[in-house]
Amino acid sequence: MRKNQIFLAFVIIFCVIFPDATLAQKEYKGEYKFNNINGEATFQFIEGPENSVIRQGDFSFLRKERDPENKTRFLRTVISGAYEQGKKTGTWEYLDEDHRAELKDVVDFELISDLKSSQIKLRANYMGGVPNGRWVFEENEFSEGSLKKKAQADEFQFREGNIRGKFNFKSFVGRYTHFIRGELKDDGIMTGEWTFVYEEDGKLISEVRNYENGFLLGLVKRDLNSDEVLEEVVFFETIAKLNKVNAGENQGFRIADQTFGILFNDGFLSNTVEYKAQLAGNSFISDFLVKILRYDPAFVNSNLELIDYPLHTRKFVFELSRSQQKIIEDLPAKYDELVKVVETYKDRNALSLNRQRSDSLSSAYSFFEFQHDKLMKFNEVIGKFRTKDIQFYDVKYMVEGGLSFITERDEVDYSFEEEEKVLEIDYNTGDFIADFYGSLDNYISQMAATTRNFKTYVDSQLSRIEEDADLKTLEERIQDKKSTIEELYADQEDLDGLTRGLIRAIKTNVLGSGFEKINERYAKANRFSEKKEEANVLLDLLSEMEGQHEVLSNVSRNWEILDEFYQEEVFNPFTYTRYDQRAKPRLFEAAERLFEHYVESIEVEEDYTQVKVWTKKIESLIMRMTDLRNADTRSLERRLNRRSSISKIESDLEL
Repeated sequence: MRKNQIFLAFVIIFCVIFPDATLAQKEYKGEYKFNNINGEATFQFIEGPENSVIRQGDFSFLRKERDPENKTRFLRTVISGAYEQGKKTGTWEYLDEDHRAELKDVVDFELISDLKSSQIKLRANYMGGVPNGRWVFEENEFSEGSLKKKAQADEFQFREGNIRGKFNFKSFVGRYTHFIRGELKDDGIMTGEWTFVYEEDGKLISEVRNYENGFLLGLVKRDLNSDEVLEEVVFFETIAKLNKVNAGENQGFRIADQTFGILFNDGFLSNTVEYKAQLAGNSFISDFLVKILRYDPAFVNSNLELIDYPLHTRKFVFELSRSQQKIIEDLPAKYDELVKVVETYKDRNALSLNRQRSDSLSSAYSFFEFQHDKLMKFNEVIGKFRTKDIQFYDVKYMVEGGLSFITERDEVDYSFEEEEKVLEIDYNTGDFIADFYGSLDNYISQMAATTRNFKTYVDSQLSRIEEDADLKTLEERIQDKKSTIEELYADQEDLDGLTRGLIRAIKTNVLGSGFEKINERYAKANRFSEKKEEANVLLDLLSEMEGQHEVLSNVSRNWEILDEFYQEEVFNPFTYTRYDQRAKPRLFEAAERLFEHYVESIEVEEDYTQVKVWTKKIESLIMRMTDLRNADTRSLERRLNRRSSISKIESDLEL
């Protein structure tokens, strides 16, 4: 009796606190998308503010789908669990299967097939929508009629979204077992010894790392087959700072309150040994984490990329002066403005077309291309300023690791009037060890000042040219047309040898050196009328070569058709066989000499106006030979011989 009273009191309290849960709970059953997977779901829900759906209670999802691009592939996903106020709670079961069937035979109306499948089974626990409690992972594969275990993680303990305690994952690859073994503190911090065994570049690698409270102290990679030490990295500066922290002697830095992903970074750029040494092992961990967290969008996005981690490293945070903080705030904008100016002038049509006008303009053109490439190398460091992550980086590591883009002298290669030259630009690099922030800010300021000087010079030289709208329009038309023609002549796939040779010759001799010679005259012309005349010649060249592309592409095929036309079938009464032989061989041999001469002339021609002359000659030759195929040519053939000159053959053929 007392139990019934207690239960009734509980029901009344629950109804008062959660009236919607008891009065308005509904059920949905139908099509549903779970983490970008289409299937069918059944779940309970209540209506929230503005008719929003709040899942409340049991949830089940089923996907049975044939791959639309591969009809032999079948995908099956089964998910079950529960929600509390729209958040995952309790135990969830995930089953994901990928089946591929290959039909081998049909015997006595029975299908004989080969089935290959992969299966992932995951039992997970949540509290308040985040992983919490015991997780068990298993991956299997089915082939040749048997199910084999591919990977397993017997037990993971999550606490508030972080893995804690033992980390033990095994993957079975051939006759080897790959594994990750380590330990984490309650807040997911990697600590102690971590061991990885994985395959890389055909070698079975053992990688041992040592962590102290999230700080990586060192790692050793060894070839398990030969016992050769492949790589050993010790983070001496990190160890020294930790010792200072432990002794209470740290000045200017401390351990950051935040936690970070699995890549430990105490100030390493992506080109350093300390950074690269971690990539293979971290990739192994990431692949596993994607498998177990792929159903949780807080950790894995729709592209199956990790966006958050349930295990962490730590970093130091460094004290910054007000002047350093101001540099961190201002430097990205200063850098972006410099990049914008350089990109504008690097792509400026007038500068490109007029670069051969003078040595200075030629060097300026190459300077902006060089400066752009150099600025792109700053991207990684500036990115740390942009996100404010630079405060967690020991900049001494960066400097000692080498900032390849900080140079005392830049050497810019350029050419003017077919002479190779070098432009030298000197910078004051300052003392990056003593004042990293100030030195970097000053260096970029020097780059900006140098860029402004070149910009001012280019503006002064091109202003008169660009004042004439007609000329500016012509330059833009030339640039656009040239890009179109270059793309047209760049596509040489599926072309036969003869056609490819003709296209390449035009691209090199006419669109290359021929265009450059006219462009050089254009650049050196002083008067507007002269420049306009040369610009129109450039446009005429490009238009002519656009039209000639199709003509050149048909030369080989048209000659093949003529060749076939000059074949005739002959019957041999002695062998009772039929075969093809050349009709009018002396006439065709003479035509062949003309054709080869015309093709060779095109291949060496630099004058674009003459290309049409040669292609017209080929067309006239083919038309004349077509007319002569069924005509009486005995008299003509008697006049033709192998010693006849090109002009004599043309005269005899009335070309």
